[in-house]
Amino acid sequence: MDWLKGMNDVIEYIEENLTRPIKYESLSRIVGCSVYEFSRIFSFMAGISVSEYIRRRRLSQAVFDIQNGIDKIIDIALRYCYESPTTFARAFKELHGTTPSSARRTGISLKTYPSIAFVLTIKGVNEMDFRIEKKESFQIMGLSGQVTDEFIEVTQGDGSKVSMPNLWKEYYEKNYLLCKNHYSAPFWEVAAFFLDSDQSLRYFNAPNGSVKAILGAEYKGKIPEGADLTIETIPAATWAVFTIRSITGRNQHNEAYTRILTEWLPTSQYRRDELAPNLDVYPIDKNGQHPDYVWEVWLPILNK
Repeated sequence: MDWLKGMNDVIEYIEENLTRPIKYESLSRIVGCSVYEFSRIFSFMAGISVSEYIRRRRLSQAVFDIQNGIDKIIDIALRYCYESPTTFARAFKELHGTTPSSARRTGISLKTYPSIAFVLTIKGVNEMDFRIEKKESFQIMGLSGQVTDEFIEVTQGDGSKVSMPNLWKEYYEKNYLLCKNHYSAPFWEVAAFFLDSDQSLRYFNAPNGSVKAILGAEYKGKIPEGADLTIETIPAATWAVFTIRSITGRNQHNEAYTRILTEWLPTSQYRRDELAPNLDVYPIDKNGQHPDYVWEVWLPILNK
């Protein structure tokens, strides 16, 4: 997979479709990965989410249409895929600091965000620790739902703040203590991400950069009383397991997945097993803590 060419083809596709609805499935298909992976990798490589990039490019182009002074504001709003002039005006002011109608006057300072391009940089300097594991089918008990590439800032019990996906927030607010008390430490906390794939009806096309996921721990035959949890079966698979030694968070997740998919996988003797999910694995020590900020990415693989 030529990631550099693929990502630049994505930018070209976006530019050609600023006045049309852009589906994330179409963008991820250009690169040849899942929607969720594409969102992560784009965010890490571009320093901005794909949704925000598209928003900025549309609002940048809208400035030129507004200053041209021919079309009505409502027509320009609809042209750049805004449902109403109100939502367009709100987004425009948030980015440019002024209203669309004011932008027609001369002397108004406005912003522009040019189209980006991805270029080759030196990569792979830092070592990547991995091992190959074979694991039989097992089950995860946890909270199931849709995860997007947007992270939410959450205040923890000690007052510190941490960013986490929407599903994580719901899990920690409702079920974490129940699960923590249910398991005898040490144990694994596991997040499984089910990819969108045309190879099986078990998977689905995730909308707007979201993907089905479950967050919990390995099921031991009993659900804690009062917990609102589901059980998901993880198929038997061979996994490339990467040890990540850094504080968990958005940047670390995106960087880890980007390096694994763009550096390690293309040069390895393996290909992605599309019928098994990705796993994020967080060990819980006997004190119920994540030790030394060490966690693992489990990538399901097959021989090429």
